[in-house]
Amino acid sequence: MRHLSLLAGMAAVGLVAKAQMADVPRGHWAEGAVRALLEKGILTGYQDGTLRGQEAVSRYQAAVMLYRAYLTWTEEVLAQVRKALEDSGLSPERVAEALSGLAALQEALPQVERSLAQHGVQLEALGADLEELRTALASLLEAQGEAKAMEDKVKALEGALARADGAYREQASRLAAMEARLQALERAVEELARGLREAEEARLKEAQATGRRVFALEERTKTLEEAARNRARGEVFLGVGEAGPQAGFALQYGNAHLRLGTDGAEASVREGPLELLYRDGLGREVLARYALFQGIRFLGEGGLGDGGYLFGAAYVEHERQGGVVPGVYARLGAGAGLVGGEPGRYWLEAQAGTLLGPVDLTLGYGRYWGLGEGDTPFSALFVSAAYPGAGWSLTLQAAYAVPYEDIGRESGFQVGGKVEASMSPFRLTLTGGYREGLVGFGVASYAERFRFTTATGFFGGVRVGYEVRF
Repeated sequence: MRHLSLLAGMAAVGLVAKAQMADVPRGHWAEGAVRALLEKGILTGYQDGTLRGQEAVSRYQAAVMLYRAYLTWTEEVLAQVRKALEDSGLSPERVAEALSGLAALQEALPQVERSLAQHGVQLEALGADLEELRTALASLLEAQGEAKAMEDKVKALEGALARADGAYREQASRLAAMEARLQALERAVEELARGLREAEEARLKEAQATGRRVFALEERTKTLEEAARNRARGEVFLGVGEAGPQAGFALQYGNAHLRLGTDGAEASVREGPLELLYRDGLGREVLARYALFQGIRFLGEGGLGDGGYLFGAAYVEHERQGGVVPGVYARLGAGAGLVGGEPGRYWLEAQAGTLLGPVDLTLGYGRYWGLGEGDTPFSALFVSAAYPGAGWSLTLQAAYAVPYEDIGRESGFQVGGKVEASMSPFRLTLTGGYREGLVGFGVASYAERFRFTTATGFFGGVRVGYEVRF
């Protein structure tokens, strides 16, 4: 019956060990050692049947395993002593074997006690009982062959063994208490980790909710800003310029703009890539412009000028944002028209610009093939520089043109500048410069291209505008 119970216990231990190795890969280099430690009870695994061999071991867990290992060893040595007592005749070999095991157990005791001292484990009583048991065994070994002495020594050995068993059971009880504290600590750590996870999840959800609120606020702000930009604005202005007194008004609503004044008129509207434009300056023109792509744009243009003049143009434009070379602007354009049903007024223009710190610098060249007799053909070089200040801006322009027909001068040039300052709701504009027989700027616009004139000398003007928001 005893053997059946032993076999059942061994089978149960084997099943537990197998259950606790659910996550140990088959054939792993530590599989045998893990199985042996589980079967001896030194390792116990987790309640879910896993060992979690990749996780770090805490100092508390290491102390419990050391405690279990030493008590398991103690139990095996005490079993050897019992076996020696049960043997008929108390063979010297059995007694010597038990004595050797006790000596090794005692030799390891101080080191184990030092390792467990910080966890409150005291092994003095167990050490004293083991020493008493070793003394009894040594005396028994010396008394071999003397019946009376043997009987007394056996009784002393049995008493020492009983006391050692008691000390062992006490240490086993302490081990159980220590394991209970470790389990409580592990549960507390798990609860803390769960609390931290829940707090992190709650923080993440709150951050996501905050992000959604911020995004909604940003979208609302963009909508309000767009509405403010698209709100109708107007400006009335008075001033004096090169042609005398000037007055007028300007309106802007979204992408539509209208300006009417004694010095000219301009209207434009833009929707996506399409722009419609009317100008009345040095000449009048109506044109439509369409752009393709971004970064490097292709623009087509067609329009109508004074006297039924039809014209068209095409451009390739490299934008500062999104182009091949960031910050660099370049444009190449060419155009022609129909005059009296015949092609003419060809032109070619090239511009390139970049930012020099805050200054936007642009250089250009234009060639215009006019029809003569007031529509003078010419070549021109021109440059412009713009500086945007805080609440004000400065623009400087210079141009030099050479005519290709006899107009009484070999060249013309002009230098000018404009300063604009905003002091809401007022806007102040100052212009000034010097010209030598040249007005306008560039060659691409029929209404604003360079024209030779007899006017020479300084020019300037001032204009004050008052902004009105609807």
